[in-house]
Amino acid sequence: MGHSDTHRMMHDLFNSRRIDEIEQHCAPGYMYEDLPRALTIKSTGEFADWLKSWVASFSDGSISSAQYVEGIDHSVAMYHGRGTNDGALGPFPATGRTVDVPFCEVLHYASDGKVLSGEVYYDQLTMLAQLGHVSPPSAAADSLEPMVQRLFAAFDALDLDALTELTLDDAQGIDEIARTWLRGRDAMNAYLGQLKSMISDVRSTYRDFDERITGDTALVTCWLDQDYTLDGQRVHVSAPTTITFRRVGMDWKVALIHTIPLPED
Repeated sequence: MGHSDTHRMMHDLFNSRRIDEIEQHCAPGYMYEDLPRALTIKSTGEFADWLKSWVASFSDGSISSAQYVEGIDHSVAMYHGRGTNDGALGPFPATGRTVDVPFCEVLHYASDGKVLSGEVYYDQLTMLAQLGHVSPPSAAADSLEPMVQRLFAAFDALDLDALTELTLDDAQGIDEIARTWLRGRDAMNAYLGQLKSMISDVRSTYRDFDERITGDTALVTCWLDQDYTLDGQRVHVSAPTTITFRRVGMDWKVALIHTIPLPED
């Protein structure tokens, strides 16, 4: 069994809450460092308590989307720590919010394959911001206009990967071609995939831009002028447009796009 297999097994034991079984994979004198908190763990018993403290803070917490690489005497895991904060986190009370924070963990191995030591890296500020305990740096002063520019540029290029990156899983949208609500990223991606074969030479400009940010939610209104070729015919639309954003960690993601041209007088 390779080091990556051992690393993955330890994560599986955590996810299944078989934390006490992790000790059998650790060598005598095991040590572990939680670097963001400057915390050194000096035994397998302390390590088990440290893992259980995460479960106490996030009862549904999990190690997700993990990728593993290994060397002669070490392995590295890059994963996301996800969960709902339903218990105190150190001095901070439970908020009921969810977190999704990238982690990087390095484990070092003895010649018999057992884990000698480890260290973990993660962005503690991002976690606290997601939980609402601190404000993201300069978040209140940030403008969403660059995000809107990126959104329209991705649409003009019909770049589905870029559009997916900018939107939430539960994003919704409606426009003059769909003429129905598209609810969820899968529905929106399916529509955009069809649209890619229907339209070309898209050009979007906007004016009368306004944004209002309240906590982790933002509302953008503007007037969208758009030209494109549909079934060989050049089309121009001019539409009042609403875009809502939701903050996820340090990033803003699109939650809603509503753009419907007004009927002519």
